[in-house]
Amino acid sequence: MREIIILLVALGVVSVASAQDTTQTPEQFGLQQLTEYLGLRPTDIAFRSDYTEPDSLRLELIADLMRNPLSLREYVTSLKKAHVIAQPDILAGVLHADMTLELQKTRGRPYRPGVEEIKDRYTLVYTDLTLNGLLTKVATYLDVVFPRSTELTLGVISPQQRRFLTSELREVVAMSEEEEFLSVEASDSLQQVEQSYVEQFVAFAARIDKDPIVAAGIDCLRDILPDLAAICATVAASPDSVDQFLKTTGYMPDDVSGKDILGRQNGWKIGGIGNDYYKGDYRFILDFGGDDVYDLEYDPAEPHGVIIIDLAGNDYYRALSDYALASGCLSVGLLLDYGGDDRYDARSFGLGSGWFGLGVLYDAAGEDIYNGDTHVQGAGTFGIGLLIDEGGRDVYHAAVHAQGFGFVEGAGLIYEMSGSDTYYAGGKYKDVNRYADHYLSMSQGCGYGVRPWMSGGIGAIVDLTGNDNYITDIYGQGSSYWWSLGLLYDSSGNDSYQCYQYGQGVGTHMSMGFLVDESGNDVYNGKGVMQGCGHDYAFGWLLDRAGDDTYVGYDKVQGDGSANGIGLLMDVAGNDRYFCSNPSLSQGAGDPRRGFGSIGLFFDLGGKDQYDGNGRDNYYWKAVRDWGGGMDIELNPVDSTGKGQ
Repeated sequence: MREIIILLVALGVVSVASAQDTTQTPEQFGLQQLTEYLGLRPTDIAFRSDYTEPDSLRLELIADLMRNPLSLREYVTSLKKAHVIAQPDILAGVLHADMTLELQKTRGRPYRPGVEEIKDRYTLVYTDLTLNGLLTKVATYLDVVFPRSTELTLGVISPQQRRFLTSELREVVAMSEEEEFLSVEASDSLQQVEQSYVEQFVAFAARIDKDPIVAAGIDCLRDILPDLAAICATVAASPDSVDQFLKTTGYMPDDVSGKDILGRQNGWKIGGIGNDYYKGDYRFILDFGGDDVYDLEYDPAEPHGVIIIDLAGNDYYRALSDYALASGCLSVGLLLDYGGDDRYDARSFGLGSGWFGLGVLYDAAGEDIYNGDTHVQGAGTFGIGLLIDEGGRDVYHAAVHAQGFGFVEGAGLIYEMSGSDTYYAGGKYKDVNRYADHYLSMSQGCGYGVRPWMSGGIGAIVDLTGNDNYITDIYGQGSSYWWSLGLLYDSSGNDSYQCYQYGQGVGTHMSMGFLVDESGNDVYNGKGVMQGCGHDYAFGWLLDRAGDDTYVGYDKVQGDGSANGIGLLMDVAGNDRYFCSNPSLSQGAGDPRRGFGSIGLFFDLGGKDQYDGNGRDNYYWKAVRDWGGGMDIELNPVDSTGKGQ
């Protein structure tokens, strides 16, 4: 016998809808009506920060949003509007502002070089003023600002602790395929080792100030982008101008060494419009065109800034090591590609990875392929990892902790502007603690902290247009764990979301997960703890604003509150279909735990809908267990002519 009481209020639905306050959004109206029906108020959707002991690594933004999770709508909207075409520095700056710590009094500043550190430092070999201006700025950042800012960030910890960041601590994030074959005893031992790494890191983590090096990278972007825009415009108007840019003086004083000639320093390379090949550990590359191949590597024992700029061509970027390709490892890594159908093959910690630094990959156009393993494609830890793709039909493939992943004091974001894109994360590292045939993803808008020692960060995907495919396995698509925030925002298109567990707007253990789809006929498919589920003092929300959508799940789906969590599924418009196998834990269900209840809310505010579960078209329903229920109404009823009233 189903634990549900269903009340038919067909006439009342129309009268309620007609009485809507026009100053309210449909979401606000639905929340007001359903919470009142269940004996609640919208303000009951909140969490107090004193449910757990605060730690010094907690972000102020996450603490504030936990107190008012419904304000996630406004935050996602602001994030969507934060990017300006051809200006990745603006979005990076917005993310940096969001990285203020809850207990932080002031923000660290980057190193500011003096006049004597800039003037007359280099001998000019190229004759073009714009190119020389760009190279001078780049050299100042690479030789002075970045290393001095890294010292401001890490100078208070010992050399042994610095090495710990790229050795033991990385093992907390990285995984091995061999873990699948470990015995229970060996697996437990490995977990204990990783726990000891976390405890060792927590002992000195608060002394690390990520702000100077991250801010230095953003300042660099802001300074060099105008020069790059001018060079790109000149080359686009006249391809022959490349020869003029590369024209040299033809004379160098005898007493000038190669390391002092601007543009020809060790680790620097400037290429023309031909097909070039670059191999090694570079500081700076500027390539004017051609189908180029980059085989790049990076040594974290000798951290340094990396700036790679490619103006045109179908390029192939390959990482020969971890921390290569747009990786800010204890420094700043920038990769700016302005045209062509490109392929990026990283290992781990690349393609917009900020590991105690800033990593930015900006791709202005083309149909691109992004491949990587761990902490890639917009992943941040004590820093910011940002991947911006402004055009083309793109493919993203990663293993774990990727595609908009935010770890401790980190923000990771993919901002995808156009094209029908495919995101795949998983398929490599087994989730051996739960399943024999499923894989950890923790990607596609995933925030992650380590309970109970370290609060997590912000992981997000913002995708504006196209019919997109999102595929994960365990944790993904607006998911979170321990004082973190996971977001997935898709503005338009007929999209497909596939995730097995812990996804599609799910928060677990004092965190928040949010998936927003603005329009299109979408499909959401998975097993459980998803589709608007909050588990253990956490908040999960799936919001679909328009389109004829299909939702399929097993249990703890479609508006479920579990273990004092809060889960919301809200579909504003369209003719939708809902399927769940266990109605007692789905479609507006809240279970009692720890002496009080959970909140599970289900809303469908328009269209002719089909249900397999608790719901029915044009009904209100209430779960027998604590504070769960749902509503299906016609917010804008259709009259006999087929038009909305």
